[in-house]
Amino acid sequence: MKRPANPVVLVIDDEPEVQQGFTAVMGMEGLKVVVRRPHEVTVSDLKEAHVIAIDYVFEWATLPHPQELSYWPADGLALAGVVSRHLTRLRTRASVVLRTGAVSELAGDLPRQVRVPLLAAQSGLDWILEKGTTDNAENIRELADASAALEPFFRSEGSLTWNEGCDWLRLPASDWQEAALAEIQVCRPPEHVVASYTSGSAWLRWFTQRILPFPAFLVSDLRAATLLHVSLAQFRAITQSKGTELSRRLQGCAYNGHLAGLVEPRWWRAGLEHLVDELLIEADPSLPVPDALASRYAALHGGPVQVLPYERPVVTIDADYKEDGVAEFEECVRLAPDAWPVFADEPYALREDAVDLPELGAMVSRGDRGRVNSVGM
Repeated sequence: MKRPANPVVLVIDDEPEVQQGFTAVMGMEGLKVVVRRPHEVTVSDLKEAHVIAIDYVFEWATLPHPQELSYWPADGLALAGVVSRHLTRLRTRASVVLRTGAVSELAGDLPRQVRVPLLAAQSGLDWILEKGTTDNAENIRELADASAALEPFFRSEGSLTWNEGCDWLRLPASDWQEAALAEIQVCRPPEHVVASYTSGSAWLRWFTQRILPFPAFLVSDLRAATLLHVSLAQFRAITQSKGTELSRRLQGCAYNGHLAGLVEPRWWRAGLEHLVDELLIEADPSLPVPDALASRYAALHGGPVQVLPYERPVVTIDADYKEDGVAEFEECVRLAPDAWPVFADEPYALREDAVDLPELGAMVSRGDRGRVNSVGM
């Protein structure tokens, strides 16, 4: 899919003069930037934009607006809702994002690791950019390209050729491509009537808010390492090494599709699983699985590779949904965290952590609560 030559970013801010530096940086990234105060936004602005970046705080005392409360949005979140409805009415598509330095204030007690996607979902946004960190030209360019690539949904027949987003996700042509497409479909992407009705917005929000933050057909470095039965440090050492066959094969599983830059690196689960299966077929069948993998890894890496000392390793999370380690399955309990997708990997915590930490213990799945409550009895 062809990326737009000069994506248009509409910045809505009550102090346009303050945005000059930000505008210059985005221009260097190849973005055309239009800055408007809230009351200056036009239909033409909305139709031309690929990304609409809205500031959170407006000093309405300095801006002309009707005095009746229901005629003016209180802040950027409220304005985003107004803008989104106009986009729907105009049958046009742009990523609607909030720019703010107050994510902690807005998110309250939401789990820190997923507070941006959860807050975006609750607020009708595509994404939230944090000033000073993620509010940069690279991320806005990614959002612009991703929105422009949703163009098939602007046509009545577009969803017929979407094919689980194969091109949009830049899924490699490989022996495991069909397995990856099946894993995508299990996650119930909105790619038919709903996607067309929303001009692709539903697809974008599904991907940013349900796929990137949670382990499904794409996984983090730690989960990729665990699938391969190696430590995180070992995995990163292998992927960062140059010229080895093992590194080359793993790099073929890296996710390089739209919005890859919004989060830490992601890997295609189907590719990693296919690699493990291939290596086990190639290995001495008399060896236990860990030894078989270690021998094949060493042959492809050109040096010894240490595998995990677990029979069934699982990734654990903390109360903020942050991945915090790997442990043996038998030492863990299953969790049922709020908003965790049913299609994502089962979340686990160390049993001892669930006992010691009330906020984590409260998330334990009903079926495992007896294992927690029995400790010390």
